[in-house]
Amino acid sequence: MPRYAQPRDDRWVHPTYRKAYCFRYRNGMIYTSVNSVRKATGLLWTPKNRKLAMEILEQRIQDEIFQNRVRSGKDIKDLIERFFLDRVSKLAPATQIRYKRIFRYFFYENWSLDNIQEIRIKILERINSMTSYSPNYIRKMLADVKGIFNYAIELEWMDRNPITNSMLPIVKKKEVRAVTEAHIEKYKEYFKEIGKEHMALLIEFAYLTALRIQEIIDLSWDDVTDRYFIIKGKGSRDRIFPLKPFPRVKEILERLKTLGFDKPGVYRYQQLLQRHLKEANKKLAQQLPEMHFEMVTFHVIRKGAINRWRAIGIETEIRNMLSGHTQSIEKDYYLVVPDVYLLENRLSKI
Repeated sequence: MPRYAQPRDDRWVHPTYRKAYCFRYRNGMIYTSVNSVRKATGLLWTPKNRKLAMEILEQRIQDEIFQNRVRSGKDIKDLIERFFLDRVSKLAPATQIRYKRIFRYFFYENWSLDNIQEIRIKILERINSMTSYSPNYIRKMLADVKGIFNYAIELEWMDRNPITNSMLPIVKKKEVRAVTEAHIEKYKEYFKEIGKEHMALLIEFAYLTALRIQEIIDLSWDDVTDRYFIIKGKGSRDRIFPLKPFPRVKEILERLKTLGFDKPGVYRYQQLLQRHLKEANKKLAQQLPEMHFEMVTFHVIRKGAINRWRAIGIETEIRNMLSGHTQSIEKDYYLVVPDVYLLENRLSKI
C-alpha cells in the first residue's frame, strides 16, 4: 500500500498527487517532498509563501513525471549575452552599469534556463543573503531581473518566469521629502558667495525643470532651440521641455552659454555634480538645521519641482509629460501628502 501524505500544520499537501507535499524543515525553511525525495526551496515557512511553494512543488512533480520533455538547451550565459546585445547596449551608460551590477549579483552561476526551480531557489538564496540592502533597492533589482527573464520567454527559451510577485520584498511607503523655493534660494546664495555661479544656475535649473541628474549631464547645446530643448530621457524615451512657459529656464540656459561652458550640464559625470551639492548641504545644514539640507539630493530637488508644478496649477497629464513618468509613479513616490503649500494656494483663491 502506498503511503499517502496527510495534511498537518507543518505540511501542505498537493491536492491531486498525494505522494507530494511541502513541509517545514527544522531550520524554518520550506522543503518539498516528491516520491520521498526531499529538496529545498529557499523560502521561509510563512503563509504568504504558500502559493509560491506549491508552484515549486507542482513543477517538481512535472519534472519527476515528464523528465523527457523538450528543453531549450539555453543557459544564463546565453540569455545575458543576447539581452545585453539586443536591449542593454542601446541604453545610456549609467543604465548599462546598473544592468552589469544586476548580472553580477544574481547570475553568478551559469544555470540552465530549463530548470526554472533551480534558478528561483538560487535567486531566493541571494535575496536572503542581501541583508545590508534596503527592501526597496532589492525590489527594484528584482523587477529588472524579471524583465530579463521575460525577454527569455519572448525568445521562447523559457515558458515561465522564475520571478514571481510573492518573491518581491514588502516595501513600506516612506514620507516623500521635497525641497521648496526657500531651499533653492539658499543654494543660490551659497554658490554665488563661493564663486560657483554655474552651480547656482544648475540647482535652479533642476528645480524648475524636474530633470533627473543624468538628464542634466546628457543635455547638449544641440538639444536646445529657441522654443524648447530635448531631454534624453530614462529608457531611451526622449521628451521635450517648452521654454516659452518657463522664461527663467531660458535665461539660465543663455547665461550658462555666455559663461562659455561646452554643455548646459557643465559636468560630464554625476559624481562631480553630486559632490558640489553634498559640500553645500554640509555647510547649509550647520547654518540652518531646521531646513534639513542633509536630506537633499538631485532626486529630492526633482520631487520639489513636481510638487511646485502641482501647487501652481499644472495639471497631472502635463506634469507627467514634462517629468517623464506615469501618474501612478508620481502619486506613490513624488507627491507630498499632505501638501500644505498646495492647500494654502488653492484655499487662498476661495
